[in-house]
Amino acid sequence: MRINTSHLVVSLRCVLLLTLLALPFSSFADWRVASTHDQRQTRPPKNAGAGTAIKPGDRWPTDQKFRWLIGDLQIPETIGKEPSAGKTVGLQISCGDGGEIFIGDQVQCRFDNDHPGLVVVAEKAEPGAEVRLAVQVYGKVQGGDKFDQATWVIIDQKRSQDRLALTVDAAQVGGKVPNGIVGLSQGGGMSDYEDATAKKLQEGGFRWFRMDNVFTPVWRKDKQGNLTTNWADFDKRVDFMYKIGADPIIAVSYMPQVLDAVPNNERQSAPKDYAAWEELCFQAAKRSLERGKRVPFWEVWNEVNTGWLKPGPEDTGSESFQKLYAEALGKPQTNLMIIRRFEAYCKLYRASARGIRRADPQAKIGGPALASGPMESSERGHAAHGKGFARGLMLWCQQENLPLDFVSWHEYFQSADVIAKEAETFRKYLNDFPALKQTVQSFMITEWNEAWWPDRPQDHELGAAWCANSITRAFIPAAIDRPCFFYVKQGDMGFRGDYSLLMKDNVPKASYNVAKIFNGLSGNWVTITGTDGDISGVAAWDATKGRLAVVLVNFRDRYALRRHVSLSLQNLPKELAGGTWQQWTVDATHSNVWNNQGKPELARTRDGELEGQPFQWQETLMPNSVTLLELVRK
Repeated sequence: MRINTSHLVVSLRCVLLLTLLALPFSSFADWRVASTHDQRQTRPPKNAGAGTAIKPGDRWPTDQKFRWLIGDLQIPETIGKEPSAGKTVGLQISCGDGGEIFIGDQVQCRFDNDHPGLVVVAEKAEPGAEVRLAVQVYGKVQGGDKFDQATWVIIDQKRSQDRLALTVDAAQVGGKVPNGIVGLSQGGGMSDYEDATAKKLQEGGFRWFRMDNVFTPVWRKDKQGNLTTNWADFDKRVDFMYKIGADPIIAVSYMPQVLDAVPNNERQSAPKDYAAWEELCFQAAKRSLERGKRVPFWEVWNEVNTGWLKPGPEDTGSESFQKLYAEALGKPQTNLMIIRRFEAYCKLYRASARGIRRADPQAKIGGPALASGPMESSERGHAAHGKGFARGLMLWCQQENLPLDFVSWHEYFQSADVIAKEAETFRKYLNDFPALKQTVQSFMITEWNEAWWPDRPQDHELGAAWCANSITRAFIPAAIDRPCFFYVKQGDMGFRGDYSLLMKDNVPKASYNVAKIFNGLSGNWVTITGTDGDISGVAAWDATKGRLAVVLVNFRDRYALRRHVSLSLQNLPKELAGGTWQQWTVDATHSNVWNNQGKPELARTRDGELEGQPFQWQETLMPNSVTLLELVRK
């Protein structure tokens, strides 16, 4: 049979054309990788050179090198099915492990492969106009091995052009601002306990501090096999928390090896003798009281729902615990290991509570320190046995007449609405336990950060803005009153996506500056209206200090955008007449050690005199930014 090749070519061209039309409009074949460096460059290269051609979908190197991705682009006539002329046109970009997007010498935003970027290319597009974008793609820390996206979009005028009208009515005074909004969390001990570190944390206003892995070195055997007791590490940690003025929250973990029910070098074993564990908890609480360094909060263990407690031979998963867990879960649990772990946790909680309360009847006891929220994996893929252990603990406390003064869990990476739902779910469970509902006084996220892995946003403003968004959209409205940022300090100046608030010599990261802003709020909440999916915020008036503070957060999980805002502060207290205003900013170029190691501290960016009523303020808020506006009396 003869094949008509001309018809075949035409058909293939038609298929290719239809395929391209079906795809989002991307800037094909207009990108090149121009230069490679070992460290971040402060601005794009003046002479980018020819480079190597690349297009979206191509692989990206996964080494530690920083590379410039240069786009010489033309604004298309249509984007999707919409003409671009006169519209605000932008590019959605994601590549490798993240980076930063420049137009000219000005950085527009930073992104990573979980939080892709969006930049405005033209306020009023002219089809065919040429534009150059320079994207500095960072060396690998976490992941990302492709040039994922470079997609033209038309940005809605309300987001791109219009000013978002915000109003703060100082006459609408609400409840009291808590004494501290962000606390600290640390596992395995800090990099140092120096006075300078304590002073820096004092400046940040941290009012509580949760530490786990505190019991491991307390009981050991010497070379002769005799049991020895050493409280030096425990005392050092508690002393440091007192030094910064923070309430200690001690997570009773992990197991001294002399008490291991099963051999476990990761210190996760249940105790071979629960009475001995009770005695250890008693001695810890008693010692704290005797030294005048009382521990007010005791959290039982750490992330037991994901396997961080290995049951011993006596934790058999007995019929009584099978029934208890089935009642908690709402159906039978067929995996006996989960029942055994639950049994071990229940016994551990009972021994811990009895030992601590024997020494300090006023101590607050809680848990279950879940890894992620109180849901099951069928409801949320990253959660494991959360419902069973959360409701199971409540059933156990009810049955054994044990205290439950707070509930606790850990959360990283999840959106603010998910975090708020977790608190709501705990409250829903407590509705079934009226007596416990009366005793639970606190909702604690005892580990919290942008990611549970080394992740580049934790080096700069993107991670800081994620934290701020969690505070304004979840912690404050959902009354999560003891969030604990994990963790405090790294011992060097290496940028590797480390979790820390502080670097060597107590140099602050952007997240520290954000925590300092929120911890500086005081007085009473004041109503703020007009926020949207990008901009969230809170306001507080402190009559004793004569200070009205407004915090605005510009963050969106994907495609955050710079926003023009207009803020009207109405019904200002008379104390502010003749006073001043100041603006403090954490964004891509301010209060950000990643951007400028010489200027890491919280930066005042504008100020002026207060004139007239209402006070009007306008600003363009960069994506992934946190802004503090404070009005203070004369």
